[in-house]
Amino acid sequence: MPELSSFRAQTVPVAEMPELREFATIRAASPSFYLEHPERGVTVVALGAAAELRSSGPGRFQDLSMRARRMLSLIRMNPVETVPAHGPLMVGGFGFSDRDCGVREWREFPAACLMLPRMLWIRREGRCTLTRIWNEEREERPEVTFPASPGLAAHREASARSATCVANQRLSEQRARWRERVERVRAMVARGVVRKVVLSRRIEVDSTSVNPVSFLRASRKTRPGCFSFWFSRATTALFGSTPELLVRVQGERVFSGALAGTAPRGATPELDRALGDSLLACKKNLEEHEYVREAVKSALGCVTEDLYLADKPLLMRLPEAQHLFTPVEGRLRGAYNAVELAGLLHPTPAVCGEPREAARELLEREEPDRGWYTGTLGWMDADGNGEFAVALRSALLDGPRMFLWAGAGIVAGSDPQAEFAETEAKFSALLRSSGIERAA
Repeated sequence: MPELSSFRAQTVPVAEMPELREFATIRAASPSFYLEHPERGVTVVALGAAAELRSSGPGRFQDLSMRARRMLSLIRMNPVETVPAHGPLMVGGFGFSDRDCGVREWREFPAACLMLPRMLWIRREGRCTLTRIWNEEREERPEVTFPASPGLAAHREASARSATCVANQRLSEQRARWRERVERVRAMVARGVVRKVVLSRRIEVDSTSVNPVSFLRASRKTRPGCFSFWFSRATTALFGSTPELLVRVQGERVFSGALAGTAPRGATPELDRALGDSLLACKKNLEEHEYVREAVKSALGCVTEDLYLADKPLLMRLPEAQHLFTPVEGRLRGAYNAVELAGLLHPTPAVCGEPREAARELLEREEPDRGWYTGTLGWMDADGNGEFAVALRSALLDGPRMFLWAGAGIVAGSDPQAEFAETEAKFSALLRSSGIERAA
């Protein structure tokens, strides 16, 4: 790794961000990162790595928090054209487990990875900037030229509607296996070993006709309240659209939320309202939601003052489902940064279970292929501001294969068939938008 003092950065205003199509054409040449929340008008795009930090083990969040803050604090800014409050940032994320995933498709995604981008575009509050970061002892200030040819992105877009699902098992076999797993967890709940476990399913599809650019572009319109994300490595890439914020830090303010409890959408406005009202009154879903509320409250209550949680959950409506959601906001009473707070919260009962350690031990044993699914992706600046989203509704591209995950929270009152239907609805967020027909 270059000496930290040798890094220099320059931030300049630009007219616009690179388009997603342009971004996709050069992704294979270097690591790249994209995170956008259309409703809030915030977009981060990063290309290339001036430096990369990795870590594993129980202390990975704390380790990368200290190393990333030090790296950012020592970058020398070019004083001529610097625009305050935009860049540099560290971008990247963390897997579900604190151990590196041994499954081949996750080979390029370690337990924790944050990179210092060479090129960084930020759109916030209607303003766009470009930050270049380079090692002045070894290279000139980086420039980027987008290829004229649309390349792979256009080819995939033209044939996207012909894709078909090639799942590892037929749905009937998957249902049977799922029922066994749900009943085993319910037996553990009955014995008092756990109170909740978030089981997940994995399917595999042929990705040769899949175009993530089309999916992400569509997400801007159909899922504006969600985080659209893309993290591309040398030969694999993780992308998706998640509704779940893990943590956001803005100065002294910290924001999070409890997202758990799911119902389908209705075919008519009347049915949709009825399903939402039923969800708000459902004992099983309210129990599942309460575990997440209490975990977030406990984690942030230790580091905040005036922590606010709504008395009752709200409904978050997405194209594929509606969820119980409780926003959380507080004022930090110390110099905590976004990565540290992500470590305090991860994994919440929304993606793991309750109690946390018992559920995590079970999941790491039964689902060794989770990788970064239900992990977290985001960014942090030199002042500790930043945000991290939970990697839900996500897919991993690996050559001609694409892997997708979907989960459901299992408690005492869970019905295997209903929980299976919930995972199918969550798969649909990616499958339908990618033009993939589900195999029977």
